[in-house]
Amino acid sequence: MSKCSEAAEAVANIEELLTQILESVPLQSLTRFKCVSKHWQSLISNLRTLKYPKITSFVSSKTEAGSFKSIPIDHREIPSGWNPFKTFNDSFTDGSWLKIIQSCNGLFLCCVSPSIVRREKDLIVRRPNRGVTGVFVVNPATKRFLALSSPTSSSFNSWERYALAFEPSKSPHYTLVCVTTLNGTLHQKIHIYSSKTQEWKHVADLLSSELRYFRSDERSREGSVYSNGAVHWIRDINRAGFPKNRLFFCKKAGNFSRLKSDVLHYFDIGEENFLVVAATPPVPTVVKNIPLKECRNRGLKTPIVWPILVHRYFGDCGGRLYLIEVYSHCNTQFDVMEMGKDYSGWFIKYHVDLNPTALPQCNLDPFVILCLSREREEEFGDPSTTMMLHMPGKVISYNLRDKNFKTSSVLTIEDTKMYKVGYYPYMETLACV
Repeated sequence: MSKCSEAAEAVANIEELLTQILESVPLQSLTRFKCVSKHWQSLISNLRTLKYPKITSFVSSKTEAGSFKSIPIDHREIPSGWNPFKTFNDSFTDGSWLKIIQSCNGLFLCCVSPSIVRREKDLIVRRPNRGVTGVFVVNPATKRFLALSSPTSSSFNSWERYALAFEPSKSPHYTLVCVTTLNGTLHQKIHIYSSKTQEWKHVADLLSSELRYFRSDERSREGSVYSNGAVHWIRDINRAGFPKNRLFFCKKAGNFSRLKSDVLHYFDIGEENFLVVAATPPVPTVVKNIPLKECRNRGLKTPIVWPILVHRYFGDCGGRLYLIEVYSHCNTQFDVMEMGKDYSGWFIKYHVDLNPTALPQCNLDPFVILCLSREREEEFGDPSTTMMLHMPGKVISYNLRDKNFKTSSVLTIEDTKMYKVGYYPYMETLACV
């Protein structure tokens, strides 16, 4: 046996050293290395980098060629024209493409958007997708996807809301939740799909006036948010009223209050329970601080500007739900709200002030909040939470507690259209779909 072979065998026999080497190996190589032996397969399956994948970039909800956009972080470089969803889109012969509705630890939940037949001035004519229904669970890193049809036979007389739950640190399997609402009724069906059993299971029938308005809300993400063993939707049960915000000003009292209309729907994966809790956020600090002016009659006061909601972030960080609302009259100041661990309600965790003094040489108009993340665990007190912000020409990481920032990436293209689409975290996983 050569000295080189002896050295390689020695490294292979030192499990700790081998694990460190495998954690630095590209994902595609790990796929091949799993075939070396059962021992290697076990080592690779339990790598920390796969159980706790890190975000490498953010990708747009539109994956169509020409519309797809990506945002790198941590000074990573993305090849020109990179689109990890191109292979899937090319498989549609009618020109359709995948639209992302949720990402969860490396897996993506997608639906199919219809293809464009022709453009006529300001009119875009789209061809409906015939024979393509349900959703897709996609792993762009391994170039694998699973197409799932609706779990009910009444999909044409109903609408459906899907959610994906995947936590590789606890299980290699994922769960898909489908809430089906029959048109014109209060009747809802809950089904779950398990990648372990590879089949849909009916778990509940709901009939409640409280769930009547379980519908899309323009202030929230189209998909759900997975957090701490449950998938969550934040929705609005008030059909009428102010479409852009739910604030009410009382002239007599001279202050703003919230309309009690927001609710939080969530499905507990382990308990297989679908629950609803009141989730009306507190009045934002920037709204409370709006100056008032005297009315012409009766000595009442009114705000000098009306707060208009322009951006809303709803997501998970460290197993907790967070909600951020940005208003047009003061878009550099906003509250970061956290949901109580027992779903007791939203409370203000941090107040952010992105003024030019705090962020010199940064153009904050426009900007979008990409995510919240935990950087490190402290020996005492709360862990450090950072907020990733995308603004013209760069991505910055802002520490919510220390109120300092660092540039995460410098972008070569400043495209204002990038702020008009939703973005989802991209990370690599070997998870089977």
